Amino acid sequence: MMMDENSRSWYVLYTAPRLERKLMRHLAVAGYKTYCPMQTIYVNWNGKTKEIIVPFFSGCVFVEGDLKEMASVVASQKAAFLVNADGKELSIVSDKANLPGKFAQLLK
Repeated sequence: MMMDENSRSWYVLYTAPRLERKLMRHLAVAGYKTYCPMQTIYVNWNGKTKEIIVPFFSGCVFVEGDLKEMASVVASQKAAFLVNADGKELSIVSDKANLPGKFAQLLK
């Protein structure tokens, strides 16, 4: 299968919920492209409705880069690569716009 310039291999990282932005900042400083699709939810607190932006997949961050080079950076941030049933790191070959859909298909 040939990959065009827009389709690249992205790896799925898992971190503790609510630490996705911190992990993304750390990986960006290290020179990696990251992506975490967000959604807006509305929560009712004390009779007031608050708008909160949260990750679409809680605890999951997509990162593009070389797996071996990334491993030490990921381990230092208390994150882990998601693996498939065979024990291999879960990678998705796609452009950034289609990542959430392809990941959701893998979860089924």
